[in-house]
Amino acid sequence: MSKDEDRKKLSWREIDKLKDRSGFSKVRKKFERAERGLSKNDHKTKEKYLKELEKLFINKEEIEKQNFIETLHKNYGTKNFKKLAKEFVEKYGIPDDWRTLLLFLDLDDRNLVLSALEKLKEDFPKRNISEKQGILSKLKTLALTSKDEVIGFKVEKALKELTL
Repeated sequence: MSKDEDRKKLSWREIDKLKDRSGFSKVRKKFERAERGLSKNDHKTKEKYLKELEKLFINKEEIEKQNFIETLHKNYGTKNFKKLAKEFVEKYGIPDDWRTLLLFLDLDDRNLVLSALEKLKEDFPKRNISEKQGILSKLKTLALTSKDEVIGFKVEKALKELTL
């Protein structure tokens, strides 16, 4: 028998196993595991980084305005809400956000309510169906429950205009 015949030929599976035992394959496997773990965390880290980056480019006054709107929403239904709403209007004007405008409709200040109503009417065509339904239901409720006749009349008029 020759030496070649004595040596057993290795199958491809056995050759792959030998390659996997090499030092480089261990390093490669560690690197791949680390990459898999980083991909999950990397996405979250990237989001945080982008939010911080946005803060640099957003106007500080805009940030203050957004914080004030959040405060308004948190104080809705409290005694402090009317004071905060008037303060907001003095500082920034009537809000552009339709959700905040809906909160302004519950105030007992006729001028603020009518201003919010006009802003909602202007913005109404830009809203999607569910937002439009929410606005209309709020206006219907306001028309039924308003103690001020002028507000009730204007809201009913606005409802007729918006539902056509």
